[in-house]
Amino acid sequence: MSLFCFISKYLKMISRVCLIWATLLPCFAHGVDEELSTQLQTQAEQYVFSQLVVDPTSQAEITAATIDSRRILHPCQDHITPSLAGNGEIKRNTTVKLSCDLTPNWDIYVPVRVRILKPFVTVSEAVTKNTVLTASMLKVDFMDEVMMRGDSFTDPNMLIGSRSKRDLKPGQPLRQNQICVVCRDDVVTIEANTAGIAISTAGKALQDGSFGDTIRVQNLRSQRTISVNVVAVGRVQVKL
Repeated sequence: MSLFCFISKYLKMISRVCLIWATLLPCFAHGVDEELSTQLQTQAEQYVFSQLVVDPTSQAEITAATIDSRRILHPCQDHITPSLAGNGEIKRNTTVKLSCDLTPNWDIYVPVRVRILKPFVTVSEAVTKNTVLTASMLKVDFMDEVMMRGDSFTDPNMLIGSRSKRDLKPGQPLRQNQICVVCRDDVVTIEANTAGIAISTAGKALQDGSFGDTIRVQNLRSQRTISVNVVAVGRVQVKL
């Protein structure tokens, strides 16, 4: 009889322990909820942004990875200290360490993707070859700097009046070899600066040219052919 009572009491104790664990286990097993995950991602992104030095003309796109929901972390708002993992250098793939100062404290490492977007001039709609570019055709867009190749432009105003040498597609950077700033047979202004005196006259372009190119033009007054540098739409400068 005593053995039966002992077994009965033992089973009741086991039942109570199981009930307690069934109640507490969800609390201990609960991982990072969506609100805390978003908070940690935002803190990691903001910290990287605060440490980043970006050219004023560029844009930074910073994206933190999703927090592992299996991690068991308690909320720690206003008590989280961020730092850069590793050597403290911000790279394209950077890791931010977030440390909770409350007890029990915890650390978590958040991967952060950093993209620097550079400005470039493109066309707002498809443009066919030999089209004179107007202000409405040009716009500034941004592209990941690692995708930028070759020469491109950042100021659309300097391209107004230039002419396309080939078909142009929206979203693609305009290149020097895709346009002529001065086109063959254009009437241009020839400029010369000598002894502090600026002289200008009209000329006729004998070649296509973009910014900085050396082309030949004919002086319409003297009929002489000279070499000049292209400096702007419709403007060339004598090489002295």
